[in-house]
Amino acid sequence: MGFDLFQLIDLPRWNRKLLTGFWLIIALAILSTCVYDVIAWFTTTLAIVPIITLNTLWLCLGLLVIEAVHKWAKRGKDYIVIIGAAFISSGLIYSFPHVNTLLTTLFLPILVSIFYFQTSKVVFSYLLSLSCFYVLYGVLDKQTTWIISDIIAVTGVLLGGLVVALGIMSRGKELLKHLQSSLESGQDLLVRNVIMDKLAKTDALTDLYNHMSFHEYLDKLIEQGERYNFSFQLALLDIDHFKKVNDTFGHRAGDAVLKKVALTIKTMVSLNDFPARYGGEEFAIIFTDMDLQEATLNLENIRKQIAAQPHEELNGQAVTISIGVYDFQKGITKEMLFKGTDEALYEAKRSGRNQTIICTGHKKATVQ
Repeated sequence: MGFDLFQLIDLPRWNRKLLTGFWLIIALAILSTCVYDVIAWFTTTLAIVPIITLNTLWLCLGLLVIEAVHKWAKRGKDYIVIIGAAFISSGLIYSFPHVNTLLTTLFLPILVSIFYFQTSKVVFSYLLSLSCFYVLYGVLDKQTTWIISDIIAVTGVLLGGLVVALGIMSRGKELLKHLQSSLESGQDLLVRNVIMDKLAKTDALTDLYNHMSFHEYLDKLIEQGERYNFSFQLALLDIDHFKKVNDTFGHRAGDAVLKKVALTIKTMVSLNDFPARYGGEEFAIIFTDMDLQEATLNLENIRKQIAAQPHEELNGQAVTISIGVYDFQKGITKEMLFKGTDEALYEAKRSGRNQTIICTGHKKATVQ
């Protein structure tokens, strides 16, 4: 199972959050200016500065341009957001050149690039931050007290930021690899459990539900039928003269016939029905989404389809089945249900085979 971070993270949504965060940074800068002016109002040593300056307006205008480019660009949206981070950082430093602590905002592009979890974008953000610093140093040379040691220090600190960012990504990849391994182990365990559950509930030869699963389902169905007063139909199907097939053509031929008959049954019942191999050459079907007439019609179609199927293992001969069906109603016990169905199947065998007998109560009727 491949592990792709971009399939797990909604990057367009995160880009929108980051751009919104840039607006919040501008708002925070304006708020900080307001707080500074309040303090300056009560302090004679500080001079009041304008809250909204031309630099602030240019900062907002530039961010609007970045928003527009991000919206209409078909590729490189992530790089546009990183450039937006560098623009905000540079704009703040340019607007307040004497506030040396604002140099720390040069980390903003690097921090933003970590969201994308790609080394190329982290390196790009580092080079962008470094370039912005050198440009600012050239533009603000006479307005600041920066010295050569500051340049070396900022360059080193940004390089350190790059190393830390790459370290975070490396650690993140380790965690993702561990998560991938855990997910694969969990998936393998789930698949094994599903396979084991299927093997426990199905017959290996015919791929129908097995005898135990059939009785578990029937017990629950009878309980629900008693509680909610709904009916269902139980049918037992038995291959005629199957012992003769095994004696004449061998057990491998008999197994092939069982598989083909089971496949016919499986493909001719609905998803709401429950087909099972009851034992030997005998099958059972529980119909839950139809009345007795519809179930009987379905059984007749199955019987005729099987009687018309030639088997290569039998030299092109077909086999037939006899069917007994019982209509469950509230108040009928499991013993009564099986007794009635067995008697109907026995009657189908006794009266000529290759036919369907319906048992309702103590009455039996042959389907014509």
